[in-house]
Amino acid sequence: MKKLVFLTVCLAVCGSLLTLLSCTGTGGQGDGLMSSSGRSSEVLVVCTESAWQGELGDSLRAVLEAPVVGLPRTEPMFRVSRVSPERFGPVYQKQRNILRFDVKEGADGSRLRVEKNKWARPQMCITLSAVSADSMASAFSMAQKQIVGYLMSGEMMRFQRAQRAQQDVHLSTLLQKNCALSMVFPEGFIYAVRRPDFCWLRKETKYWGQHVMVYTEPYVSESQFSPEYIAALRNRHTKQYVQGSADSSRAQIDDRFYPVTYVPCTFPNTPYAVEARGLWGLFGHPGDLMGGPFVSYTLLDTVYNRVVTVDGFLYAPSDPKRDLLRQVEAILKSLTVTDTVAVAGMKKGR
Repeated sequence: MKKLVFLTVCLAVCGSLLTLLSCTGTGGQGDGLMSSSGRSSEVLVVCTESAWQGELGDSLRAVLEAPVVGLPRTEPMFRVSRVSPERFGPVYQKQRNILRFDVKEGADGSRLRVEKNKWARPQMCITLSAVSADSMASAFSMAQKQIVGYLMSGEMMRFQRAQRAQQDVHLSTLLQKNCALSMVFPEGFIYAVRRPDFCWLRKETKYWGQHVMVYTEPYVSESQFSPEYIAALRNRHTKQYVQGSADSSRAQIDDRFYPVTYVPCTFPNTPYAVEARGLWGLFGHPGDLMGGPFVSYTLLDTVYNRVVTVDGFLYAPSDPKRDLLRQVEAILKSLTVTDTVAVAGMKKGR
């Protein structure tokens, strides 16, 4: 059985309303669904050739293939391919991300339908219907933020599912004991630094390195969420702990060519959070040329009345960086405050 939830989004386009339908499969491993196929960040679009070559296709490519913010080289948000409705059979129905466009003449408005695990598991299937082919581009323009949000949410959940299956429980336990925070770290990460108010974990391979920093400080004022303060605090910690091959080189934010973006965002179990994305680099020695992208979340912890920052950065000089950074982002978004853990010297806020 599938559970349907109906919501109406009060946004008018061409005199019609966009209705959102959410449909989630509730079966378990024995539900008979096959495993989904496709690589990370791939989206299969199901639409006619005329729509693909017209205004709708142009809008689709502009939105879904837009450059990812904060990467040193241009990489698209998603890798998009297309199949016609006539060819959309069982082989294509196994894709992990499916975006379908359907014309329903006589309908009372545009409709966005979201179904998880419709034909395979895990899978995100999104169907946008409109009253005519001419109105489809307008309907997509209205729904594009929701569509991107659902696709990104699906990618994060798949990364987190894989990470939970390979979780190094020992690392998570140490983090809980150290600073009353819980995060899911897959196997391969090790502690580089572990202090009461700062932890740095890293995973190194022959070709790239993934890094996670966690640091906290007492909450004093709203200024701790300003871009200037967030940047200065990050630079202070990386200057102290993250160095290159030369003793004089230290990691710092590198905004010489691309500015860091700071955006208020939603984060579980906190009333306020700020996302930062940008580049880092090594400074202080001309021979150290390492650098790469980073993403961080600075949030208010109301349990212990403190500011918590979880920061992920990447060094991958020869590899695409989008999915490697999204893997780190999935770790950051697994953060929860463990208020039942007794940590020496810590008191709960009032």
